[in-house]
Formats: sequence, C-alpha cells, structure tokens
Amino acid sequence: ARVVASAAEEDERAPAQADDDDEFTVAGTARRVREAKAKAAGKKPADAADAEGISGLNPVNIGRKSRQFVDGVFKSISGLTQFTRAPSMDEGKYELYDADLLSGETLNDYANPNARFTTVLVVGAAGRVGRVLVRKLLLRGYTVKALVRNQQDADAMPTAVQTHVGDVSDVSVMERAVAGANKIVYCARAKTLVSGELSNVDEQGVRTAAKSLQDYNNALAIRRAGRSSKTKTMLTNFVKHRDVFLDWTVDETRLVDPSDGRWQAAAEVAQRVNFGPGGEDEEGKQSKFPVFDGFVFSKTGVAQISAAIDDLGSGDARGEVALREHDGVLLRLKGDGKRYSVSLREPGVEGRTFIAPFATTGKWQIVRIPFSQFRPEVFNRVYNAGGDSTDTDAALGAPMDLTKLERVGLRFEARNQSTSRASNGWMDEINSRSQNSFGLELEYIKLLPKGDETDFILVSCGGAHLEEGEDKDKLVASKRSGEKIVRNSGLGYTVVRPGTLLEEPGGSKALVFDQGNRITMPISCADVADVCLRALHDEQARNKSFDVCYEYGNAAGAEGGYEKIAQVTGTNDNYLTPALAVLEKNT
Repeated sequence: ARVVASAAEEDERAPAQADDDDEFTVAGTARRVREAKAKAAGKKPADAADAEGISGLNPVNIGRKSRQFVDGVFKSISGLTQFTRAPSMDEGKYELYDADLLSGETLNDYANPNARFTTVLVVGAAGRVGRVLVRKLLLRGYTVKALVRNQQDADAMPTAVQTHVGDVSDVSVMERAVAGANKIVYCARAKTLVSGELSNVDEQGVRTAAKSLQDYNNALAIRRAGRSSKTKTMLTNFVKHRDVFLDWTVDETRLVDPSDGRWQAAAEVAQRVNFGPGGEDEEGKQSKFPVFDGFVFSKTGVAQISAAIDDLGSGDARGEVALREHDGVLLRLKGDGKRYSVSLREPGVEGRTFIAPFATTGKWQIVRIPFSQFRPEVFNRVYNAGGDSTDTDAALGAPMDLTKLERVGLRFEARNQSTSRASNGWMDEINSRSQNSFGLELEYIKLLPKGDETDFILVSCGGAHLEEGEDKDKLVASKRSGEKIVRNSGLGYTVVRPGTLLEEPGGSKALVFDQGNRITMPISCADVADVCLRALHDEQARNKSFDVCYEYGNAAGAEGGYEKIAQVTGTNDNYLTPALAVLEKNT
C-alpha cells in the first residue's frame, strides 16, 4: 500500500512529459483527464487538495481513485507483454471517453448519441403518455419542447423543457412550438367524445402540426438556398402547368385480346378515351380541373394516359426528376367510386409495365402509393386469374428499377371493377354503359420524399377501451382521419395504436405488435412512451402503423398466433427493430 501511495504522490507532482510514450501510459491518461476536468471546473490541476487541507477531501473519491490507480498499474504491467496495444474498452474506468463523441458532455447509461442533435416537440405533453415521454426524452439527452393545453399544465413541466401553451389547432401557436424541432410526437387526445372536440384534436390538430413541421423544414431549406429533403416534389400540376395537354396524352385504348375480331371491331366503334379540359361545375362555371374519362369494354379495353418522366417536374427541376430519390407518388383527384391504377413503364418494346391500383370515393381525395406496391402488369393478370404461387413468382420477374423507367401514367380497366359482370356480348355492355364508363378529375401528382427515420409519431388508438357502439365508432373514425392526414403529408410517419392504457410501471411484461385492429389486451402508459422513444431513430418504424399491447395470457382462446417480442433490461438493446421488421409498410 505504501508503494502504491508513494507512486501516486509522485505521479500527482510530476511535471508533464513531452515524451510520446506518455500518451500510452495509464498515468499519462489519468493525468490528462484530471487536468481537463480541473480546467473545466475552474480549479487548479494540481495540489488543489493541499490548499484545501485534509478536511476538503472527499473520502469516496479517494477510495475510487485508489482503486482505479491499482487497476491501472496492473493493466500497465500486463500490457508490457504485448508489442503494441490498442486502447482497451476497460479504460472507460479512467473516463478517457468522457468527452462523449466530441460533444463536450458526458453520456449516462441511458443517453442516446442521436439525442445531442435532435429536438423533439411533444404535443399533449401533460397527458398520460406525454408526461412520461417528456421525462424519458430528458433522461436520454434530447432537447424537449412541449405544447400543453393550459398554464397549469405548463407549470408542472420540468424546467429543462421549453413549454408552449395553446390549442393544437391554433396555427400561430403550433408554428411557435414547432420552430427548432426536428421531430414531433403527437399524443394529444380529446377530453370528451363530442364531435367538435374530436375533430379539433384528432384531425385539425394533426393537420396543423404536420403542416407546421413541413413549413419549418421548407424555411430552413430556403435559408440554405436549397430545398428540404422532407418536402414532396411536384411531378406534374394538371391545373397550373400550361403544357399539361401536350405532356400527357392518350397513350392507348389497348385490346387485351386483339385476336377476337368481333370485340375488336366493336371496340373501334364504341370505345372512347378523352383527356382534356373539364366541363361546367354545379354553378355553371368552367372547371379548372382536367378530366380523364371515356368508355371501354370489360373484355378488351384498357384506357390510359401517360407522359414521359423527362418532360415532368416544376421550375428548375423540370426534366431533372429522379424517381430513385423518392419513396412513392401522391395524387390529388376526384373519382367516380371506381378503381384506377398508376402505371410506370420501362423503355422499348420489350419494356415491362408496373401498375399499382387504387380505389376512388367519388369525392376529392389524396392517394398515397409507395413504389414498393408496384407490381408487373403480367403479375396482376396471373394473380387475378387465380394462378398459384409458382405462376405468380415467375410473373414477378426482376424487381422494378427506378432508374430505368421512362413513362408514368394513369389507367382504367373496366374488367377490374367490383361491379363488372359477365356479359353476353358487346351490345350488352353498350346498353350498360355505367359499368364501363369512367371519369377522373385531376389536380396534381407529387413524389414522396425518401428518408431513414420517422419525422412524425402519432399516438392513435383502436377504441379497445370502449364498448361497441356510437361513441366507439365516432372515436375510431376521428382517429383514422388523423392517421390519414399524417400518411398523406409526405413526412416520414409512425402511427402507434396502443391497447387500453394503464397507470403502472413499464418494462415488466412482453409486448405484442400487430396490424389489423385485433388486439384486446391493455398496456401501460410508460411502455407506450418507450415505444415512441425507440421509434424516433429506428428505420423499421418509418411509414408504419401498428397496434401494441401486453402479451396474451394463458386463458383458453387467448393464444392468437401472435409473435411475442419480449422487452429486455439492457439499456442498449432495442426490442422494437425485430418486432417491426415483419410488419407491412404504408398500411
């Protein structure tokens, strides 16, 4: 012990050595750390204890440093047997990496390295999930902003949180709250089941938050003389673009089976496909929205308009659109309640056509289609014909290459309609034109931005805590409307639908992740907050909606075939990634 104490005293009082070997010694490492800490604290690096006297020493620190020194001497002796030695991870005992990735601050056991550069706005921070989430974020080193309903809730927030007070649907309040934020976790909920309150929180509030984040990102991009990577790209605006009728043309009125001469002759006479200015609206004024309409036979007809991708884009980006830099397409249109498709075609006669169908509602709507949902045209025909897995796998062929696509189009096929029926001949279809006629008003097609992480986490619900009835239907409809707003915003999103919330500690039970609104078990608010926290930087969470609840018990009929993903106690383990990897995106 005297030898160790003497060596420690000599090391404390020894001047700094210029020898390069000092860089790799334990004593040199310990000395540099002490000097850096003393300088940061505004104290003398040496002899500080002598000046204060023995009463100023902390016995706990003395014991800790003595143990560290003894361990260091042993490590240095054992290291002499090696020709070269890389720094060991055990040197963390000497706080060699206390600078925490050059940020100048220390990481605790819970801190996330991404937190240093992330500011999270928690909307509904005083709620059951929000108040837990705020503290979890602070514990891990995030900069946290909060939007609460009233001043009383604001006063209850931790002092480290920048709190804003106001209504979630108030644009000015939301814009001030969003300023400076990178991500939003929206966990506000209506206090009552009154329709106006539900609409205000679950629909208007979500829309205001999503738009405010987009506007803020755009403002930052303009300041940098660029454009935000989180912003949708205009592919074509059917209303504002003056050359729209030159770029988009009637591509074909294709005959699926041209060998049938009778149907072909009838198609040449009766089938019509038009793309041009809209007619008069209900007030007798000329509609500004172009119309894609016509009539085709269910057996032979495929109506389509298309444009060359190189001719599309807006402003400086015209002709420079790169599909590979985007995640999918977003359309705003008004249909007639029938099914249509977006098509993407490769160049050349042998080029394949990929299609992704969508349904219309008869009202103005936004349709979001990721590129991952496009399938070869031949695959759809084999699948619709009832082909087995071998046939469909063969029809899939090579994956779609976004760099090799030449044209984008919109398509209508009468035979794909749910109202289509077997006809006795072409005359029968002419007499039943409502089944084979179509009409689509178009406003724009945009490209969705690509990204790795989620930008907007929405805590929704499936109404599991309510009895079947009008109140549950009203709540679920409002929540689904909010989810749709987030999906169509273009932001990377994660929708979390927890079971019935419980006020109890989290982390003690396994969780079930599912899709399809089938869960019946509850879950603690703390576990929901933890799921939101982990989803912030998890690539598997982007553009996914899922239900989560506690694992099912052993009661009869409780085993629903779910895969249980158990929580683990380690602070660096993430149960969310494997749980979400098997779930569908963009649902």
